[in-house]
Amino acid sequence: MFLALVIILVVDILQVVRGRNSQGRIVDLPFGLILKISSATKAAKEADIIRFVQRHTSVPIPRVVASDEVFGDRYLVMKKVAGESLDRTWPTMDPAQRARIVEQLHSYITQLRSLPSPHDRAVCSLYGTPLFDVRITCTGPVGPFANEDAFNDRLLETTAIYDKRATLPEYRSRLRADHAIVFTHGDIAPRNIMVDGDTIVALIDWEQSGWYPEHWEMVKAIWCPPYTKLSRDLWMEAVKDLFDKDYEAEQQVERDLSEYIVGFF
Repeated sequence: MFLALVIILVVDILQVVRGRNSQGRIVDLPFGLILKISSATKAAKEADIIRFVQRHTSVPIPRVVASDEVFGDRYLVMKKVAGESLDRTWPTMDPAQRARIVEQLHSYITQLRSLPSPHDRAVCSLYGTPLFDVRITCTGPVGPFANEDAFNDRLLETTAIYDKRATLPEYRSRLRADHAIVFTHGDIAPRNIMVDGDTIVALIDWEQSGWYPEHWEMVKAIWCPPYTKLSRDLWMEAVKDLFDKDYEAEQQVERDLSEYIVGFF
């Protein structure tokens, strides 16, 4: 509680000095630190997710300095990561550099997917509680889902908001329910990959992480790709090499369901 009050005081001072609201933002702090502010929900805390991944993998992640929750908000203080986001450098990299990035990402994703879930077949957060994923909700955490069948039902419910045809049996029959449930970053995109040259120095933004069907990492990696066509095409091609399995069928189903939600597909 004391830590949270100190952080709140710092944020209040920054708001006065800078004249803007810091809620839901990343705030630069002195001494090479950053402060991430988010609303407190039933989903797993990003600080706990980061610590879990650091304990069990060699995936590079920003170091958590402190975290706390008070008055309905979460405060996460981390060491600032050197380098720049991949979405800035991806289009100008040569094929060999992009291949090295893909090789590293493949290794990190494989490590995450090797972590055993303590929640059987449930699709859920790190703790087995509700999870937050912008593909299936924009209003707050949902679930947990007892199995992939229940998760698929939610996918159709979300799509049906935009297109009632999404509830038709042919859509449902194309959604498999026998995927392995693996730990998933949930937002592997160039904007969340920090690099120094062709070396990945950190994967950031872990708030959507949890236990998902094995193809979901691929789904989310292409759901909100880079904005420019060149970057998007290069990224879409690279995503295929991040996984040891072919998820083309799942990708096609996702395209069909998502075309009513986003315009990339």
